Amino acid sequence: MKLVIPAVLVLLCATASGYGGAFQNLHSFSGISAGDFEFSMNHRFIGAAMKDDPLDSFFGLDNGANVRFGLRYFPTDELYLGFSHTKLLHMNTITAGWEHTISPFNTELGALVGYSSVKMTSTSNRDGGVVATVYVSAWFLSGRIRPVFNYAFDGNLDESGPGLGLEIAAADKISLMGEYFPYTGDDDSEDCFSFSGSYSTWGHQFMLGFTNSVSIGPQGQLNGSTTNDLSVALSIRRLL
Repeated sequence: MKLVIPAVLVLLCATASGYGGAFQNLHSFSGISAGDFEFSMNHRFIGAAMKDDPLDSFFGLDNGANVRFGLRYFPTDELYLGFSHTKLLHMNTITAGWEHTISPFNTELGALVGYSSVKMTSTSNRDGGVVATVYVSAWFLSGRIRPVFNYAFDGNLDESGPGLGLEIAAADKISLMGEYFPYTGDDDSEDCFSFSGSYSTWGHQFMLGFTNSVSIGPQGQLNGSTTNDLSVALSIRRLL
């Protein structure tokens, strides 16, 4: 029963009333043209959506959230520069990336490298390290299904690992997405996962789903999760 209500909410988002292509955490080919900016906002609500009395905390939304704001600029069709700020660890990240498509199957390739600085507490000094991700995806069945693969490295954690995703184009402008990040560490942390519904219009993409991780992005999943409880994940992208 705990999984039924989240699944219904995702479907409602997907069927509520292009530009698309992003996942909640995975990097994927954007298809943005030269000269355009992209603004993004990601929320990972901390409270469990289906634990105890969900209405008491309004599906966990009353318990705070990790938030990331990001901006990317594409000087060419294949190159971009980015900056983001994430509430968790007071993280600031700058990146440069490259994207390209090749045949067959409209294979999409991408890579980014950057620098991320964090503050473990509000009074500590900032520490920084290199971050990098390579990503590959391809469309199958006449553009209805797209598997996505990421491999991420985080110099702050000195950790690296894979991420897997699947997008299903359920209808025009509507997609269903799932993501999975196997935990490769030695402790008892859980694998990270999420599933979402996506609705895309010209210049906007809205994603609503559920995840067991409050972190954002592929690097944020490398430490695994302390729980398998589901919390609400919300993402919005805007093409400028």
